[in-house]
Amino acid sequence: MRNKWIKWGLIAGGIVLFLVAVVIVAERYYLQPLLAKTLKKSVSETSDGMYQIEFEKLRYEPFSGDAQLTHIKLIPDTLLYQKRIDNSKTSNFIYATYIDEIRFSNIRLFKLVAERKLDIDLVRINKPTVEITQRKQDEKPKKSPASPYKVISKFVKSFRVRKVEFDQMKFVFFDKTKPATEKIVLDKLNIDIADFLIDSLSVLDTTRFYYSKNTAFQLSNLNFPSVSPLHDFRLDTISFSSEQRQIQVKGIHYTPKFKGRQYTTRADGDDRISFVFEDILVKEVDLNALIFDKKLVAHQAHIQRGNIDIFGDGTYRAAHSKMGKYPQQLFRKLNFKMKLDTVRVENFLISYSEYNPSTEGSGGVNFKLVRGDLVNVTNDTLPLAKNPICEARIESLFMGVAPLSTHFRFNIASKRGDFTCEGVLGGIDLKVINPVLTSLALIKIESGKVRSFKFLMKGDEYGVGGKGTLIYHDLKIIFEKQDDDGNTKKRKLVTGLADKIFIQDNNPSPDEPIRTGEIKYTRDPKKSYFATLWRSLRQAIAGCVLKRKGLKKLKKMGRH
Repeated sequence: MRNKWIKWGLIAGGIVLFLVAVVIVAERYYLQPLLAKTLKKSVSETSDGMYQIEFEKLRYEPFSGDAQLTHIKLIPDTLLYQKRIDNSKTSNFIYATYIDEIRFSNIRLFKLVAERKLDIDLVRINKPTVEITQRKQDEKPKKSPASPYKVISKFVKSFRVRKVEFDQMKFVFFDKTKPATEKIVLDKLNIDIADFLIDSLSVLDTTRFYYSKNTAFQLSNLNFPSVSPLHDFRLDTISFSSEQRQIQVKGIHYTPKFKGRQYTTRADGDDRISFVFEDILVKEVDLNALIFDKKLVAHQAHIQRGNIDIFGDGTYRAAHSKMGKYPQQLFRKLNFKMKLDTVRVENFLISYSEYNPSTEGSGGVNFKLVRGDLVNVTNDTLPLAKNPICEARIESLFMGVAPLSTHFRFNIASKRGDFTCEGVLGGIDLKVINPVLTSLALIKIESGKVRSFKFLMKGDEYGVGGKGTLIYHDLKIIFEKQDDDGNTKKRKLVTGLADKIFIQDNNPSPDEPIRTGEIKYTRDPKKSYFATLWRSLRQAIAGCVLKRKGLKKLKKMGRH
């Protein structure tokens, strides 16, 4: 009996080994060549002869359902493409791809044979390089291209991949629609696609984006070396999720390549600007607008933690006019269009400083804990036609101590850069600003407290008008001078004259109405927007503080 079972066991084992051998031989000498031939034929037919695919090796293991393609090239027929694009019979874009390796996990072969459904658990694409070239401007096609389902229906009823991974992808985009070709390169891009499905109904599934349940990518250490010869611009990380419809950016850095006054000599006297935005989250993104129209349309952007620093050097007068370069004017001219319903900023530090060659000192003002909302942030033509006004309501602490509320209204559609600004500054001890006054004007506040400062300005790139009311008391100012060693001393005569002739100690003065300073500032074409605001406010403050009869004498002494 035992020998009988051994005999049947050997026969069964032999049959199994024979079948395995048959499968291996069939897979190697029949199935693999058939798959390779079918793949090449499919690419050629579905692209109407425009593309050919080449690869070094195709390996398929029927028992595990795993497969591997190595050194794959998708090659466009450029002569045929040029002929068709000249006759407007093809896409404005041409593609070329090189992939180091593609691995497929658990291809359900029997389901493909029995049901004509191609179902794969995982496709991992290692180190792909994708080049896209745009040859003509975007136009509405005269004939809609065939749907993906119509293309695959010649071969299968459905095509499904549970997960697709692009590892260290390099993306290169050439825009040849302009006089000089523009090139965009994204390197080490990781993309994950979840539940990709093409069948007769998937196009109607509103929960899918481009046939996937979720498409997510992350890109790290993105540098833009060509943005400016004087600045470095980089992003630490940028990530995107189609399922959550949001974009997140960690670390936007715009950093001058030169420090201090070295920058000004190379920038022809322009202000030095640097900024860092730590965390940006853009929510409820319109994915179709982003992908197809190259526009950022979203409900809200939330920017947390940042630093904006602006420095002007009075030694070098700017060589070039800044007309047309207000922030709102530059935003309107951006090639990349956007429409954000609300931009919320939190926990920012904004600093503005100047260097005065007369005193050889630097000083400035700062605004801490800046927070607020910008509403209707758009530079897109159609939204601007409906509502051109961007409003910004900003709260901050002036010099870190005095609460400041401001309300800006920017007319983004205006070529002149029209804007209004009104604000209220809370109480502050003026001795806080002594480091600024001493460095820039050799002036020191001995005493003085502000109860409030209210201002209203309306302007454009040519000038600013308005008024400001500074309510204060017990103002005492000391004028100083520098000796040969750089030490400061009190100018007793000038200080005494200023106290008697020029400076009013209080506003309102006893038994007198409140004084309001008028703003009639003609913009210096070579001064920035921030410098224009600062000088306009100084006019209002001077109108509240200085006695009119002493202004002419004060100007002759060089004190503005």
